[in-house]
Amino acid sequence: MRKLLLEHEQVHISNRPHSRILLWPISVGLMAVMVGSAALEKLQPHTFSEWAPGAEPLREPLMVCVLVLVVLVWLFYPLRRVLRWTGTKYVLTNQRLLVRKGLMGRRFQVRALTQIKELRPVQNWRQRMVGSGDLELLMHPDTVVVIPEIPHWNEFIKDAQQFWATEFREPMQQTPRERDYAGVVGMSEKEQRKLGRDH
Repeated sequence: MRKLLLEHEQVHISNRPHSRILLWPISVGLMAVMVGSAALEKLQPHTFSEWAPGAEPLREPLMVCVLVLVVLVWLFYPLRRVLRWTGTKYVLTNQRLLVRKGLMGRRFQVRALTQIKELRPVQNWRQRMVGSGDLELLMHPDTVVVIPEIPHWNEFIKDAQQFWATEFREPMQQTPRERDYAGVVGMSEKEQRKLGRDH
C-alpha cells in the first residue's frame, strides 16, 4: 500500500473489516465438523452393524462421502470467507480512502476525498454492540459506495470527516476573495457615505 501513496500523503488508519463478519462462517464450519463427527461415529463397524445390518459394503463409501462433504463445506464457505476477510484492508489517508481486496490478485478501490460529496455513517444495533459500522460515500455523479463493517467505527468516521472537510476547505482558502464594488471602482469611504445619503 505504501507504493500507492502520493506526495505528502500520510496513512492515519489501516485495518481489516471487523471480525464479527467471521462469526457465522466459523459457526457453520464448526457445525459441519460436529455433524461430520457424529456421522462418522455412526459409521464405525460395531455401531453401523447395529443400525444397518447387512449393509457392511456401504460403510466405507459412506465414510468417504461424509469426509468429502465436510471438506467441501469448509472450502466453499468458512475458508473462503476467512481468506476474503484476510485479503481486505481499509486504509484512510489525509487525502484518500483506499480499499484493497484479494491476497494474490489484488484489486484496489481508490476514492479521493475531494470526489466525495457526502459522508453518511450507518450503524445498526448489532454493529453498535461491537463498535463497528458502515460508511456510505455519496460520490460524483450521485453514486453511493458502501464501505462495510469498519472496525473502531467512531474513530474512523471522526478522522474521515476531518480529512474530508480539510480537503474541501483548503481550495476555498487558497481562492482569492473577489473585491466588492467599491474596491473595483476605487471609491473611498467618504464617497461611499455621500453616495448613501444621496440615495
